[in-house]
Amino acid sequence: MLWLSGLPAGARRSLVRGGAQAGSMFRVPRSAFWIPGLLLLAMLTACGEDPVPRPRGHLRLDLPDTGYVRWSGACPFAADLPVYALGVDRPGQTAATADTACATTLRFPGQRASVFITCRRLNGDLAELIEDAHAFKAKHEARAVRIRTERLERPDVRVFGTLFNVDGDVASPLVLYLTDSTSRFLYASLYFDARPNGDSLEPVTSRIRADLHRFAGSLTWR
Repeated sequence: MLWLSGLPAGARRSLVRGGAQAGSMFRVPRSAFWIPGLLLLAMLTACGEDPVPRPRGHLRLDLPDTGYVRWSGACPFAADLPVYALGVDRPGQTAATADTACATTLRFPGQRASVFITCRRLNGDLAELIEDAHAFKAKHEARAVRIRTERLERPDVRVFGTLFNVDGDVASPLVLYLTDSTSRFLYASLYFDARPNGDSLEPVTSRIRADLHRFAGSLTWR
C-alpha cells in the first residue's frame, strides 16, 4: 500500500471505501449453503412412492362355538343363555323391587354387544306397552333395509310376544317383547359398541339373533 501514500488524503479514503464495498459484494451469504440442501431433501422425498390411502377396516368380532346354560337373575324369569354371554343385574335390586320392576343386561364381551332388558309388572297398561314396542319399528323404517316381524306364542307356559329383526345400518338390529298377557311384560333390545354397519356386523348379528330366539323360546316366568 506504499503507492497510496503519494495520493491526497481524500483520494486515499475513497479508494479504501470502494475496496470495502467491493469486498462486501463478493461475500457469500449463509443462506446460499442451506437452501440447496433443503431443495435436495425435497427432491429425494418427492422421488419416493406415492402415498396410498388405507381402506377402512371392518370391526373384527369373535364367533365362538354355540352352547347354552340355564340362567336366572334378579328379574322374575329364567331362560337359556349362550355360554359366552354374561347376565348382569342392575345394582341395588332386591327380590321385592325386582318383582315390580327390574333391569338386567346380557353382555357379549367378545362381540362388543349388549342386550338391555327391562321387566315389569303390568298395571292395566299392556296395550300401551305393546304400542311403545311397535313404535320402535316406525323409528327405524327410514334407515332400515328390511324389518321382519316374528310372532312368538307358547301358551303352555304363557309366553307371548313379538321379535323385530331390523336389517341395515340401524342402532338396534333386534328388539323383542314378551308377556304373559296378565301380569308380566319384558322388553329387550340389542346394541353394539360400534358404529352401525349392517354389512360388517351381519355375521355376529345373525349369531346373537339366534341366541335371542333361543332366549325367548326357552323363557319361563317365576
